[in-house]
Amino acid sequence: MRKKIEDQIRELEEMLEALVIAIPKEEAAYHFYLNLANSTRQEGTRKMFIKLADQEIDHKRTLEKFAEDVQRELTKLKAEKAKA
Repeated sequence: MRKKIEDQIRELEEMLEALVIAIPKEEAAYHFYLNLANSTRQEGTRKMFIKLADQEIDHKRTLEKFAEDVQRELTKLKAEKAKA
């Protein structure tokens, strides 16, 4: 059974709310690891922290892309609802 359009809209809005919270946390984690990388003298440790920083910025980009997709779907559903 297909969800009602109002339920779909509410679900997407909740996803966006979560993403608005998660995206800055990924960026903060990126800066955290980058600062750790810059504060260590050990090359192996520095490389590890840089790798972790890179992973966090990749997570942020993935979440931003997902947020764009969710927003697009939300806009489409709201337009559908307005026509009904």
